[in-house]
Amino acid sequence: MARIATILAGAPLANPAFYHRVRFGVGDPAAWLSISENGSTTTEFIVRDIEMDRAREQVPVDNVTCPADYIPAGGLSGDRATATAQAFAECLRRAKVDEVIADRSLPFIFAWEIQQAGLKLQYSAELGVLERRTKDEEELGWLQEAQSVTEEAMLMACQTVACAEANVGGILHHDGSELTSERLRQMISIFLLERDYSEPQGSIVASLPHSADCHERGSGPLKTGEAVIVDIFPQNKKTFYCGDCTRTVVHGEPSEEVSKMHAAVVAATKAAFAVAKAGSTADEVHGATKATITEHGYQFLRGEISDNPVMPHGTGHGVGLEIHEPILLDDNGGTLLAGEVLTVEPGLYSRKYGGVRVEDIIVITNDAPRNLNKLPYGLNWT
Repeated sequence: MARIATILAGAPLANPAFYHRVRFGVGDPAAWLSISENGSTTTEFIVRDIEMDRAREQVPVDNVTCPADYIPAGGLSGDRATATAQAFAECLRRAKVDEVIADRSLPFIFAWEIQQAGLKLQYSAELGVLERRTKDEEELGWLQEAQSVTEEAMLMACQTVACAEANVGGILHHDGSELTSERLRQMISIFLLERDYSEPQGSIVASLPHSADCHERGSGPLKTGEAVIVDIFPQNKKTFYCGDCTRTVVHGEPSEEVSKMHAAVVAATKAAFAVAKAGSTADEVHGATKATITEHGYQFLRGEISDNPVMPHGTGHGVGLEIHEPILLDDNGGTLLAGEVLTVEPGLYSRKYGGVRVEDIIVITNDAPRNLNKLPYGLNWT
């Protein structure tokens, strides 16, 4: 009977699937394996020697070892990543493993050394993905904490825009200086850094003309009467779990069209909530969003940038150790699971009127989802 090992490898701090399994923050190459046989399972974590004591205290495995414990016949490379991969392959060989099951994130250097050892390497689409989709109570607490800080930053940003002063040309000023997308992003970054959050991908503060593109970060001065999309998605520097929230703010009075767009987006958000529960499909949630957008007189046109307001993207995505995780609330996205944490973020975007988006994080249950957000959706933040 074949002896099969399940593995994860790489640098845990750079590999969320690996980190989720070991909950050990280290930037050096490491590897984890699990061998099941006759109803029993043995697990092992291979890490740099200077990290072994800390790993023994933190990593839930049977054995913690280092590359020097598995020196192959040809010796170990002087390159740390290569040496770790060589030692891991030797570990598998000594364990008399015949076949190895790996996830999508396995670095090629590990795959190469495993194959050079003559072991069969198989890919599992669910390994490192399915277990991350459903969050335990500790993870839910970390996500709630991250979202609360994200909302604090959002409140600061939207109130800064709403309470700014407009000059005769309509340009907004804050504390005597011009308020630009870049300046407000810097204010958001400082706010988050003071609370021990980083921004691996920055934030979005976008108004006309940039907000016609849903992922444009925005640049230049902000103006009265124009919709400003603020999308903040930081990561806690201790837990590594993320927040993700979008709101739209208008200084002064929004145009009639922007108000209509906003009403459609809020209605689409609530329609998605009504469908989002365990056992529903991502297609059904996304379909509810699209149907509501259409009912309000707008179109869903994937990937389009248009003069007329359109929704060009999916309804949302998983969130956890990464800003974007499986599943997608989109066509062929899969079935929702209880305990899954997802964003819901419909939006409408136009070269003529600008963009409008709102975004909450929800926890999927067997009934109505639990919303981790508390901020209102309105355009007026004074």
